[in-house]
Amino acid sequence: MALMMHDAFSLRGLAAGCALLFLVAPAVQAAEQLPDAPSIDARAWILMDYASGKVLSEGNADEKLDPASLTKIMTSYVVGQAIKAGKIKLTDMVTVGRDAWATGNPALRGSSVMFLKPGMQVSVEDLNKGVIIQSGNDASIAIADYVAGSQDAFVSLMNGYAKKMGLTNTTFMTVHGLDAPGQFSTARDMALLTKAMIHDVPEEYAVHKEKEFTFNKIRQPNRNRLLWSSNLNADGVKNRDHRRGRL
Repeated sequence: MALMMHDAFSLRGLAAGCALLFLVAPAVQAAEQLPDAPSIDARAWILMDYASGKVLSEGNADEKLDPASLTKIMTSYVVGQAIKAGKIKLTDMVTVGRDAWATGNPALRGSSVMFLKPGMQVSVEDLNKGVIIQSGNDASIAIADYVAGSQDAFVSLMNGYAKKMGLTNTTFMTVHGLDAPGQFSTARDMALLTKAMIHDVPEEYAVHKEKEFTFNKIRQPNRNRLLWSSNLNADGVKNRDHRRGRL
């Protein structure tokens, strides 16, 4: 499991923000010497074994950085827990509010959205895919409102789970990851969060490897381009690009 957090405006090649890679390989003998880590074009990164939680390699893994769209990993986790607990169902229909309308919410203009409009009836399943696959900030707001009643209440759930997971260097201020003072995380905490998601809500994790979905006749490809790599065998989870219009 490899996680990289890049400089806010860096996006090139493999430096596509955050990527979690799961590879099937034979166990390495204890006596076998591992090669030195390659040069990583990332502000912070960590390579963790999922099964044991052992950190194999790292760089600036505890540096506090703006998580940007990686925030949606926790959004996804909270939604997955709500589904698991029976509080919501994938078939539930959600009425989209004005706060989730990009045209009416200045904070969303120019950012990644799944093109929701106020009054729309959208299933939890589609909103969830909008959060994960399209990285939709409007979808994040709509599903947060439905799960917790408001964005602020949902953020409280996010931080509550972060505390339970022991993510001591993480504080969430938004449900989507757009700029907010006081919002930060680390590569290590994001790796631990993703490990928890895979273990606790595997059905939610499975959505992260879907390459596209269609909503309202609009085809929306997954923003994690590593999923298309034939030699990486990547199956998620989230990429981070802080540049305006791509979060």
